[in-house]
Amino acid sequence: MTGTDSTTRVDSIRTDPAALPLGARLTRGVRRMLGVDRERRWNAEYAKGGWEWLRNLDELAHHCVLAGYVAYLKPGSAVLDVGCGEGVFQEQLRGAAGRYLGFDFEEPVRKASRKATETIRFAVADMNEFVADEQFDVIVFNESIYYLHDLMAGLLRYEQFLKPDGILLISMHGKERNEPLWAQIDARYSVLDAVTMVNRKGVKWTTKALVPPGGAFEMPQQVP
Repeated sequence: MTGTDSTTRVDSIRTDPAALPLGARLTRGVRRMLGVDRERRWNAEYAKGGWEWLRNLDELAHHCVLAGYVAYLKPGSAVLDVGCGEGVFQEQLRGAAGRYLGFDFEEPVRKASRKATETIRFAVADMNEFVADEQFDVIVFNESIYYLHDLMAGLLRYEQFLKPDGILLISMHGKERNEPLWAQIDARYSVLDAVTMVNRKGVKWTTKALVPPGGAFEMPQQVP
């Protein structure tokens, strides 16, 4: 681990810009030169506290369902949190994971890194370029999967970072435009469980626990 001060610990990890298609890389480069790229905007918003609302009570349910899946299906596991923000989901794990690595852009990771320990790690990376040097029991896309440049190609790339008996956990906002994303995901993955929840404001999320084709995951015995 490397740290910028005594309270900040950020992991150094590899990235592969070539994982993003050439056209997308060129477009991103132009947007960065113009100062209108998503990375710059989100870093500025996080610096101003613009995402603190993610800690509100009405956001809690989908974090807790995902954390419950980890505790029930893969207790003590190695968890990769793709697009972790300030680590709001990580806080709900409450010891369910044996090891945790979350990554995102610089500013949210800077804020999250105060929580880093030997088993809780944070790193800076773009989800479309992230490269893992290890495999994980659980890979989590908590309201982040929309930002894969190519949904299914991105998921297939992340499958190589998953252990043979590993699982994927995905949470998406319940907007109509996300239904085609679920359709593509459901066509490839076996669904262990799915939960749809609605908060008091009428905001809806769907979370799913999934197994890739050929996965060796074994479900804990269920009572009929």
